[in-house]
Amino acid sequence: MTEHMRAVRIHNFGGTEVLQHADDAPVPVLGPGEILVRVHASAVNPLDVGVRQGGFDFTHHPFPMTLGWEFAGTVERLGTATTDLRVGDRVFGRPALHRDGTYAEFVAVDPAHIARAPESLPLPEAAALPLTAQTAWKALFEIGGLSAGQTVLILGGSGGVGTVALQLARHAGATVVTTASGDGITLARSLGADEVIDYRTGELAARGRFADVVFDTVGGDTLEAAYDSVVPGGHLITIAGAPDAERADREGIHAAGFVLESDGQRLGKIAALVDAGKLRPVIQRTFDLGEADQAHKAMEAGHLRGKIILNVTTQR
Repeated sequence: MTEHMRAVRIHNFGGTEVLQHADDAPVPVLGPGEILVRVHASAVNPLDVGVRQGGFDFTHHPFPMTLGWEFAGTVERLGTATTDLRVGDRVFGRPALHRDGTYAEFVAVDPAHIARAPESLPLPEAAALPLTAQTAWKALFEIGGLSAGQTVLILGGSGGVGTVALQLARHAGATVVTTASGDGITLARSLGADEVIDYRTGELAARGRFADVVFDTVGGDTLEAAYDSVVPGGHLITIAGAPDAERADREGIHAAGFVLESDGQRLGKIAALVDAGKLRPVIQRTFDLGEADQAHKAMEAGHLRGKIILNVTTQR
């Protein structure tokens, strides 16, 4: 195979203009235990925008840097990895943050961080799930301990993570309350939310403490207000800010944030739910790889309904 590939890379932090398309980027060199995957589609996430802007500490990663940490594709080369995957297998996952990302035709990954993609989804749709679904899964079940009969409040139910979280919570047998606005209210209801609150009305603040688990995907003032919705002994998990441990202690609740480590076994459970018809990705818009700058502008504009996808390689 060729040792060069198409990729979108950045050579410094900044605005969307730093996203540079290259036809001669080097194909990743496999490290010990890594496999090479041909990327068919990559999702665009707030993480990508934040890294591009220099908002995260990525000083460990040299320039030029390839963004993107959520993908679906096919196994291209196994290297020295010990794995039950085979060349040609359809896979999805999230590569390690210290490696180049998925705005490229190929990515090197640890096979423990990925899984076989859902058989019922085209790869561009499967690319919308590995980061968001794992984030929702860890927040709701591994940290929040959400179970049947409990009530969960998902803040931001029409976004990329929120649309997955409310489906997972619904499948677990929880009563699902979420916030949204405009057409996001209809979308959240269609995905199984028991109740959708328009966050612009102030109704949520008047509700008091009612949720066993609150999952915040919004941050800012929304996170500050979220403490008042958690029942004593309940859990507040945020992916959009830093939890306030002192306030949580005063309120008698548990508050946590986390950094996601991708896990192939977790992804396998997610794929099984998709194939069982219990979970589906929501995609707002798809761009070609060369339109990564436009995809980032759409992400920065906000008010997303689900995910933004970059088509990278035509599926064979």
